[in-house]
Amino acid sequence: MTAVSGIAATAFGFHNNNAVHREVFGNIPGALKLAFYVITPILIVFGAWNFAQRVKNWERGAPDRRSTNSDNAKKRVRDYRAGVLMQTLLRDPAAGVMHALMYYGFLVLLAVTTTLEIDHQLPERLKFLHGGTYQGFSFVGDLAGLMFTVAMVWSVVRRYAQKPYRIKIKTRPEHALILGVLLGLGITGFAAEAFRIAAEGRPAYEQWSFIGYPLSALVDQVGAVAG
Repeated sequence: MTAVSGIAATAFGFHNNNAVHREVFGNIPGALKLAFYVITPILIVFGAWNFAQRVKNWERGAPDRRSTNSDNAKKRVRDYRAGVLMQTLLRDPAAGVMHALMYYGFLVLLAVTTTLEIDHQLPERLKFLHGGTYQGFSFVGDLAGLMFTVAMVWSVVRRYAQKPYRIKIKTRPEHALILGVLLGLGITGFAAEAFRIAAEGRPAYEQWSFIGYPLSALVDQVGAVAG
């Protein structure tokens, strides 16, 4: 469905012709678009298969009574709330706030990316990311990206500069790679946004992208100097 919908959006010209909107895959060659819609389903299937293997591991134990009833419903809700709000991590304020920024920032970025792709694949009459809706969408996306990037920088500083004892004794070489990749997601996301806005001529409505828009001015300055 991912591959077919992406190809259909291109084949049938489901373009957003509104004045205030975001051009998806701007200046991206068709071959790379095709590669994206081919590779993405493969990665989704690969991730699902790996998750299925983990589920098999969970199922090796004996069955457990986990049904929700009138006796445990209140406790279940309380435990769920504690988990979502990271109350255990917040016992250490630094770790709690850092992980909350990382967790919620990533979830919002996932929602932003998914929403943009859904809008991209809809016919013109059904598209909704334009005008004020798009501006609010841009602001939320930049805010979530800022939260996530700050959290990743914070995590690198805690692990490799501050080095709390309980983290120091558990640090492994692969942690640097993991943190580097996640930090790269935040940095390259803002970089891609800055180049996109600069390529579009820095329209005024993109000022709602309060991180990408100022960075796009730097892109223009560097381009002018290089030119």
